Amino acid sequence: MKGLILAAGMGTRLLPLTADRPKPLVDIGGVTLMDRMIGQCAEIGLDEVVIVTGYMHDFVVNWLEEHPHSIPTRTVENTEYATINNAHSVFVARDALEGEAFLKFDGDLILETSLLQRLVDHPAPTAAIIDATGALDEEAMKARIDADGAIQAFGKWLDLATSSGESIGVEKIGAADSPHFFDAIHQRVHVDGEVDIYYEDVYHTLLKGDWSMQAVKTEGAIWSEVDNAEDLAFARQCHARITAQGTA
Repeated sequence: MKGLILAAGMGTRLLPLTADRPKPLVDIGGVTLMDRMIGQCAEIGLDEVVIVTGYMHDFVVNWLEEHPHSIPTRTVENTEYATINNAHSVFVARDALEGEAFLKFDGDLILETSLLQRLVDHPAPTAAIIDATGALDEEAMKARIDADGAIQAFGKWLDLATSSGESIGVEKIGAADSPHFFDAIHQRVHVDGEVDIYYEDVYHTLLKGDWSMQAVKTEGAIWSEVDNAEDLAFARQCHARITAQGTA
């Protein structure tokens, strides 16, 4: 199994910290978000990490050369990061990942390694981490889950009253499912011209067919995304808590 880290975005809501570096390379307490993720990929036994770059591509390449890790890493550049939404960032990794199982990470996350391990260990080949504990808002990437733990619908547009929780931005895609995933992105983004869609919108399209995706709930595990300065402050608190309890 490989890892896929999406790190192409400009992170404008975190300016001025992202004026000279991509958001995943912002410090959260003596370590960057990307450092943590790559280290976690090695810890849970992944074979390689593919990093999709865009904004400040050369900065990421240089940083990786200066910060070697115990797991192989490589970059794939999304040259259209400023004009096409994140479904395309997944698509540009097609040659590196199609036909293989992989974990996909949003590059602006901090989370406990134990949560990733539960995702990897889940018997379903394709699954997503869902936080069913917090309050949802219109901007949350929502999921609807049935009584058997299967995800039935995915999207920001889902009704708050019928949504089961928020996707945190980490999914496991099975080897047999990955070609269908990449094909569906190609159809919607490059054939139908839906350049503004999220990769979760593609999940939703597939779930309307015979694709299956199970939910792995956070169950109180520590996690945070980093969109703005308030999020960054919370992420630094999360890092300190995770480090203190030894579950980094």
